[in-house]
Amino acid sequence: YIKHDSTDAMFNFALEKYAMDELSVAESYFMFWRTNPTLMIGRYQNTLKEINMDYAKKHSIDIVRRITGGGTIYTDPNGWQFSFIVKNPGKRSIEFAEFTKPILDALHSLGVDDAQQSGRNDLVIDGRKFSGNAQYIRKDVVLHHGSLLFNTDLEVLVRSLSVDNEKIISKGIESVRQRVTNIAEHMPNSLSSEEFRDVM
Repeated sequence: YIKHDSTDAMFNFALEKYAMDELSVAESYFMFWRTNPTLMIGRYQNTLKEINMDYAKKHSIDIVRRITGGGTIYTDPNGWQFSFIVKNPGKRSIEFAEFTKPILDALHSLGVDDAQQSGRNDLVIDGRKFSGNAQYIRKDVVLHHGSLLFNTDLEVLVRSLSVDNEKIISKGIESVRQRVTNIAEHMPNSLSSEEFRDVM
């Protein structure tokens, strides 16, 4: 377990890369981390088409590109990211469930009984997404990382990814709230963001 307190997404992505390239080939590594308000752009995405740049600049939202594909996500200090770095996995294709099962087991231990995998990449509660996952695979290492909406500000999420039109934004917030959820809403006992990290 690589424990640190940096909330800089650039540092965390660099640390993933360092673990992949420099740390012992005999080990596997786990990181559980969070960020300042940040937009994480997928490897192949057009940044200017994905985000509301004016809003991001006005609200000092960091913008970073990750090594994996998938859509743009918004993260903040009340959301969490997790990373598994597995050296010499022995196979070229790794099932996502190998990495999402420990996350689901931890959530079940917190009483979030309805948390489950949906499709290949997503984790859901009652059909609403709270986690997206992606992988980067090369010959000798697998990086699997995912996001967890714990108590993320969904209004900022929508505004940072939308055009600056109040009608579209209000509909977008309503739509997002129907499709995604924060883990904290489904926990029988209230936990701070830090307490949640410790359990996970």
